[in-house]
Amino acid sequence: MKEKDPVEILFSGKPGYFGGLSNEEELAQVCPGEFKKKENPWSEYASRLFFGGANISNWKWATDNQEERKQQLACLHGVLGGFALDHKDKEAVAGWMLSKILTEVPEYLEPKK
Repeated sequence: MKEKDPVEILFSGKPGYFGGLSNEEELAQVCPGEFKKKENPWSEYASRLFFGGANISNWKWATDNQEERKQQLACLHGVLGGFALDHKDKEAVAGWMLSKILTEVPEYLEPKK
């Protein structure tokens, strides 16, 4: 049986009604170690999103496909809004997602009021 490509499963989960993602525990297990390091810029940005939200108007998307973006954001929100993962795994998986959603780590912008 062919092993799943971790990137293929990254945005295949279903967001839960009250947060979480159907495959978040599997993603935490296969998340590359580089995103679990404290100094990873993607994971640091994910942490800022979790704690303070953000204005995403400066994001440079990797895709122009609006449906794909919608799915990616739904999965990102699911992971950040869930309770099943410990915080370190949540930030690592969200950082990994962001590294595939965007072409570069954006400058953090405070949420619009």
